[in-house]
Amino acid sequence: MQRLFNWLVIAFLCFLTVNFYNSRNDLSEVVHSRYADFCIISERQHRFQETYLKLSDRLNAIILTHARDIRKDGDRFILYAELQDMSVKVIVDGGSGSGVLFTREIEGEQKVFIWTAGHVAASLQQMDGTFKNATIKFERRYCGQVIRKWELKAKVIAFSNQYTGEDLALLEITEDCAWFRSAVFADDEIQPVGTEVIHVGSTAGFEDSVSLGIVSQTDRVFRGKMYDQTSTMAYPGSSGGGVYTTDGKCIGLVTLGVGPGLNFYVPMRRLRVWAKKEGIEWAMDKDVPVPLSRTPTELEMAPREAEVIISLPPSPVSLTPPHGTRTSSGNRGGSFLGGLLSFWYIALI
Repeated sequence: MQRLFNWLVIAFLCFLTVNFYNSRNDLSEVVHSRYADFCIISERQHRFQETYLKLSDRLNAIILTHARDIRKDGDRFILYAELQDMSVKVIVDGGSGSGVLFTREIEGEQKVFIWTAGHVAASLQQMDGTFKNATIKFERRYCGQVIRKWELKAKVIAFSNQYTGEDLALLEITEDCAWFRSAVFADDEIQPVGTEVIHVGSTAGFEDSVSLGIVSQTDRVFRGKMYDQTSTMAYPGSSGGGVYTTDGKCIGLVTLGVGPGLNFYVPMRRLRVWAKKEGIEWAMDKDVPVPLSRTPTELEMAPREAEVIISLPPSPVSLTPPHGTRTSSGNRGGSFLGGLLSFWYIALI
């Protein structure tokens, strides 16, 4: 009797063991099935997000492309939004500046170029004359709020230093990127004194800073170079930012300044001359054909106007003031004491 009882206990234990393993296998299959379903749902969500972003970019492109046509006289808000969409922050070693976007299709691909000041890109220049890549930061806003940000790499394809050249540079984004609004560059005519203008830049490092002013005077000459004067606000970090008329056309790039209400920009009549000399006018005018013999690699290898390596400090460079003028040379915010007659390059914050 005892032996029979022992065999029954053993059989019951075997039965429990078999059921336990079967249940575990069933549970494992359920878990794997649920995990597979979760992966499928996650992949679908990821695809939906990518599709949504692409459609959002296309919709924004359509809306902003036709925004200029529906803008009424006196309605500046759409204009300011457009100008912010073509302004970027150029991050380099030791600081940052501003830039103006220009896009065009080359060999079936959309290329994005950035016009900026030469002293912004100068810190990227290496001892062998080549340039490191800059980081381009761009953000898109809607109803005053940031809805998307980009950080992309860009290479220098044309450069002229601030001392012996024109203090200008052209960069090209090397990464795939979504749609960007393209700036429209004005002709090289002289803007009348009193013309209302808008400056958009990364003033003191704050992206998409908009300020208003007028053309205060034209044909100001410093160090043998010609500038136009504007009352728009510009501080360290504004260098390379665009100056625009109320019809949205870029008339120059801010490169030199003193302080509030007294700043200077390279006008288009000077910028176009340098662009023609360097053979890069097609990067600001879509009516100018891109030379077929100059591929992007050859553009990067092309001789540049600046052959002498000039090492620049990341802080603003102060020029010697006239006798009796007192300045605050160490303040990077741009404050001044005395007559405010000391000029420095708006450089890197």
